[in-house]
Amino acid sequence: MASKICIVGAGVSGLRCATVLLEHSYDVTIIEARNRIGGRIAQSDQMGPLEVDIGANWVHSTGYNPIIELAKETGTPLHRWKESTLLVNDEGHLVAPSEANKALGQVWEILEGAIEYSKNRNEEIDSSASLYSFFEGWCERALQCGEMTGREVELVLGMSQMWGAYVGDRVELQSLKYFYLEDYDCFIPTNYQKIIARVAAVPLAQAHLRFETVMISVEAQLGGPRPVCLTTSDGKKQYFDDVVVTTPLGWLKQHKESIPQLHPRIASAIDSISFGRLEKVLIEFPIAFWESVTADAENDSGDTVSFVHWMSPSYATPTNPQNWRLECVSFHAFEEPYRRNILLFYTFGDCSNHITTSIRGLQGRARDQWLQAFFEPYYSRLPGYAKTFTPLRFLATEWCNDEFAGNGSYSNFEVGMTDAAHDVKAIRHGMPEQHIYFAGEHTAPFDGLGTVAGAYTSGEQIARRIVESRQPAKATMDNSAMNSKAFVG
Repeated sequence: MASKICIVGAGVSGLRCATVLLEHSYDVTIIEARNRIGGRIAQSDQMGPLEVDIGANWVHSTGYNPIIELAKETGTPLHRWKESTLLVNDEGHLVAPSEANKALGQVWEILEGAIEYSKNRNEEIDSSASLYSFFEGWCERALQCGEMTGREVELVLGMSQMWGAYVGDRVELQSLKYFYLEDYDCFIPTNYQKIIARVAAVPLAQAHLRFETVMISVEAQLGGPRPVCLTTSDGKKQYFDDVVVTTPLGWLKQHKESIPQLHPRIASAIDSISFGRLEKVLIEFPIAFWESVTADAENDSGDTVSFVHWMSPSYATPTNPQNWRLECVSFHAFEEPYRRNILLFYTFGDCSNHITTSIRGLQGRARDQWLQAFFEPYYSRLPGYAKTFTPLRFLATEWCNDEFAGNGSYSNFEVGMTDAAHDVKAIRHGMPEQHIYFAGEHTAPFDGLGTVAGAYTSGEQIARRIVESRQPAKATMDNSAMNSKAFVG
């Protein structure tokens, strides 16, 4: 009789886990709280016929990346941003493009330096040290030895805030000690649809899928028909040989009681790893008016604009009293046929909370009016803008309002963490003695944490552990070590 496995969550990690188990002839059930697959990978047609990603839209990688391979297989294009940026200063004035692009290059140089420093000198870095403090120290040394001017330091420190759009919170909160666990790479100018369809093909055909079904509890049971009992929101109790929980870290933080036998070390790790608050607002215009700057003689690159950064704005107090910095990418930088007159704003931290709280429940014109009032002070500062260029449409995400996303975006590593690597290992190890495992971007290999590729790999690795645990003769010494209790301390 085939072993029965339940996977909680039909995101990338759950779907990949299911595929591997089904390929080994397991009986797989997937329960999913939403009425769709994909989890935090989702699309919207609100911006026109070419649906846009409202969740993941980057492909992050170091070395081999299964998502890049899937993109090639499915004909999904990948875009690498060029270092061509616009920068608006605190007073709302455009910084010379040559200065802005030089500052952006310096920011990337410092980020690379921070990754190497975090990796090579990790043991000596205090847990309170932030990525921003590394920027400050780098700039201070460069200023003292004449490698940077005071003006360049001002611009670089301001633009360092861009990292918030990668981790979902302020750069002052990003741990320097664990910065080597972060990563960044290229962008999908279409959407993840073809990739998620490929990942989901086998589970959709062969697994038992139960949509709009929430896990209430999972616990090991002695004397039951199978080792693990899963209770769901429809009142049903089902028994399985193993259960793999792939819910977002944010959801686990809020529902640890759903796993009564949760190991204290894993509970501590769930509390310790932080969860970002990244949101997106897409605004489409009749023309890409901001491209007028590319004709400026000061812009040596001749490239279309990739990024726009707004330093701490002093000119939008009524709608932004906290002076949150903003940034966006331009879809007009894509090659045809993907080029569109859209600015995609990334917000994070308290700014994301403010926006999602304000628009919650708003529909139609009322929602668009709120978004226009908030963002107009920024896009109206761009070159070529005229009042006649009224936005055609808006799209704002609300992951911070999404219970099943864990009211946020994805895991990150903030200042104050003292044992992040072992925290990840503890959750990744799971509770094999109780036949309960965890998968997701928060349990990924270290070079994939917080990414789609990491989620995919984590699901595959857990599936292979389950298969090997039921075929002990084939288990390798490495996997035996991985299953040792040393990982949960």
